[in-house]
Amino acid sequence: MFASRIHRRGLLIGSASLALSGNLRGAAAQQSPPTPLQELQTLEARARRVGVPEPPATAARAAPLSLQEQESYIEMVPRLVDLIDRTDTSRMAPDVAEQAAELLGRIHREERSRAPLFDPEGRARPAPSFDSIKAEYRGLFDSCVIHDRYRNAVAKYVDLLKKYRPRYESTGQPLGIPWYFVGVCHAMECAFNFRTHLHNGDPLSGRTVQVPRNRPVPWNPPNDWETSAKDAMVYDKLHNQSDWSLERTLFRWEQYNGWGYRGRINSPYLWSFTNHYTKGKFVLDGQWDPDVVSKQCGAVTMLKGLIEAGDVPKL
Repeated sequence: MFASRIHRRGLLIGSASLALSGNLRGAAAQQSPPTPLQELQTLEARARRVGVPEPPATAARAAPLSLQEQESYIEMVPRLVDLIDRTDTSRMAPDVAEQAAELLGRIHREERSRAPLFDPEGRARPAPSFDSIKAEYRGLFDSCVIHDRYRNAVAKYVDLLKKYRPRYESTGQPLGIPWYFVGVCHAMECAFNFRTHLHNGDPLSGRTVQVPRNRPVPWNPPNDWETSAKDAMVYDKLHNQSDWSLERTLFRWEQYNGWGYRGRINSPYLWSFTNHYTKGKFVLDGQWDPDVVSKQCGAVTMLKGLIEAGDVPKL
């Protein structure tokens, strides 16, 4: 996925050059960059060697997965988040935690889909009025069903939201924002990576580079995630709001990502992994691809999972 270019030297002419060419091709194959899964497996092995405690065995973890499933964004995110947590907690392999966070950031940037803020003519995409789509949100939510094939993945993401609830509460409560709203934004924008800005997933090592740019102000890294997360919420005027009904919550999540899916399909940012989304996505370069399927668990899907688990009251 993240292939690098292989430098090829000029080859000699004649039979000797053919032999050399074959040798170089074999060497190039051996030196091809590792896949993200191979990188993760290497980091997990290093953590084991230095004595980082292993996660407890679970039936879900023991279930056999195909290579394609193991390599998928869906499966790699929880493993990377777990590896970062275990190495951070043990303080035995800080370099492994840093490299795992960098790998998590890379695969997330590849998968994350931000709806374009501007149309092809360069005009800002207008936001629909809340009243015009309020009933649509309620109808879609009430008829929303999580696909069975994604149930295990959704359960893992719900577990991560619950695990980090104290951090989300410490960010949201002073601003009057529900913890689960902050948590789902963190899942969607950062893949639960606490080394990145909640605004857009850029590294905390500096101010944001993507839209919104140059946030927070001031920022003197390394600063804590909570400070940046509060800035992200305030920047989007999500603080001190009295209405956190289901419809308003969904409106704010879609607004957080952008309105570019409106008029095409139901936004995967909200509905991925459910019966209300099949395919179609804005890919990394902002181009629309009608055949790409989002591998991110949708915001509404996670909310449904939290409600079903009894961690959020029915909205």
